[in-house]
Amino acid sequence: MGTVFLIHRWFGGVILPLLLLGAAIWFTVTWKRESWPGRPAQAFRILVDIQFLLGLSFWLYMIAAGAGSRYLTFPFILHPMMGLLAATVAKLAVSRNDRVARLGRWAPFASLGLLLVIVLIAGTVARLV
Repeated sequence: MGTVFLIHRWFGGVILPLLLLGAAIWFTVTWKRESWPGRPAQAFRILVDIQFLLGLSFWLYMIAAGAGSRYLTFPFILHPMMGLLAATVAKLAVSRNDRVARLGRWAPFASLGLLLVIVLIAGTVARLV
């Protein structure tokens, strides 16, 4: 389970924030209403879902292994909640039929910018405990 934690930490703390920033810029520059969302946008959402599932599986494993008293207390309980929120925002970022899409070209940038803030907050919460 240590490997899952290590992958989650590296992906969520280093790779995902860089991908978010790059994707927000790239999706905004290349955005076209008729072709949105494309395969890269869908792949990005899947990467965020994988990150969330890695973190959730580690969190559930640690609770089942007997460390539940620590993992169910504040502020650590916020980390999985932020992960769920991040996965939801990533889905909205690449959704065609959503209120976020009304922003037009700026929809990917706004929603992925929000996702970046959520990821940074979740990472900060994880480092505090």
